[in-house]
Amino acid sequence: MNKFLEKIFGYRGYRIIIPLIDLSVIYGSYILSFYLLKDSLDNFTLNYNAFWSSLPFIIISYLVLSHIYELDKPKDFTFFGVGYTVALALGSLLFITMAISFFIREFAFPRSILLLSTLFQLIAITIWHLFASRMYFRVNKGKSVLVIGYEKSQALAYKLLESRGMWSRIKHVCSPRYSKVYDLIDDCDITFLTEDVEESLKQEIILYCIEKDHTVLYQPKNLEILQFNSDFLQIDDSPVLDVRELGLSQGSETTKRIIDVILSSISLIILFIPFVFIYLALKIGGGTAFYVQERVTRDNKIFKIYKFRTMVEDAEALSGPVLAQDTDKRITKLGHILRTTRLDEIPQIFNILVGDMSIVGPRPERPFFVEQFSKEIPEYNLRHRVKAGLTGLAQVQGKYNTSVQDKLKYDLLYINGYSLALDIKLIMQTLNILLRRNSTQGVKSVQELGDEIESLTRR
Repeated sequence: MNKFLEKIFGYRGYRIIIPLIDLSVIYGSYILSFYLLKDSLDNFTLNYNAFWSSLPFIIISYLVLSHIYELDKPKDFTFFGVGYTVALALGSLLFITMAISFFIREFAFPRSILLLSTLFQLIAITIWHLFASRMYFRVNKGKSVLVIGYEKSQALAYKLLESRGMWSRIKHVCSPRYSKVYDLIDDCDITFLTEDVEESLKQEIILYCIEKDHTVLYQPKNLEILQFNSDFLQIDDSPVLDVRELGLSQGSETTKRIIDVILSSISLIILFIPFVFIYLALKIGGGTAFYVQERVTRDNKIFKIYKFRTMVEDAEALSGPVLAQDTDKRITKLGHILRTTRLDEIPQIFNILVGDMSIVGPRPERPFFVEQFSKEIPEYNLRHRVKAGLTGLAQVQGKYNTSVQDKLKYDLLYINGYSLALDIKLIMQTLNILLRRNSTQGVKSVQELGDEIESLTRR
């Protein structure tokens, strides 16, 4: 029974079976809606044929949307969290289905069927995904983990423990030079390698894991990320990799700018009323409504970024530049709400319109910290090969308190793997991160993570 569950709710099985069951639910909800409303339809046969004509497009659209909103991956969310993600996907599917029925001239597809079936889908798919996610973590959480590394091994171990997810059952932490490292690998189900492991030792351990069919994961170095998406070339009979130039082509820059202007203009119209209400609330509460700060964008150009004020006035007057903390007394009550909902970012639409920022890109940092991080991390300035963004891969996949080193990795992955499809995906996924509390947390010190790591074997 356990092996059967592992096949269904394992990583590979999850990504195949879950979308198939989702599609079955979507199809069943349409059939049920037609059955319940058959007496109220003007022409049942014509309406039903319109549904069948649209069905292939609905299937393709949902598969794309489920991948964009990562419904094909397990989520350790609450019922509301899962429901929110499902609602985003199904809401998008509803509008797409209406557009499809228009373009293929199937005007007989009843709106009543669309709305009722969407309601059924929302309830059924939410319950199904909540159950499937719980089963995924139950099946996979029992796997033991070995962390191999030097100084960075403890930080990774803390991160795995803090996640409370499927990789949180850490059994050993050791150095790659430990004499019995291969015995520990055999004793655990999953092995993690930190990025400070020497290349020669890393290759030896990875080869050993591959030969033993053992799961191994490793943290990539910044320079390794630049080799992702390299083009394969052949010189005589020798295979070589052509490492791409880091940055966007002129055509991509132009397309990106056009989309920035169009979407930010639409957003300005939609968010005008919330903009006015927030502005008035901040002015009535006393103090300035806007917070203006210098940030760094492409080619290390300094610009002024605009945000709604979320902290007390002159929060850094005495301390100087300080990163937001996990528990930050400088943030006002209204500021907490604005940060959680990301509404404090609305004024940055003006930064996008004037060309200082893009909708998607690395988040802009202050010159003080750019100088500091550049000294500590030689590759840090590579993130300035593109315009700073309102949202980005680091914001969607990471957290507010994700380390600078890990955020840089996400930024380099975004720049190196840039595509218009990736931008669209990240824009849509940004809506999804609003439900994650930890997406707006400040930086957290290692000491706050608890003493769980102390009980692990350190060699």
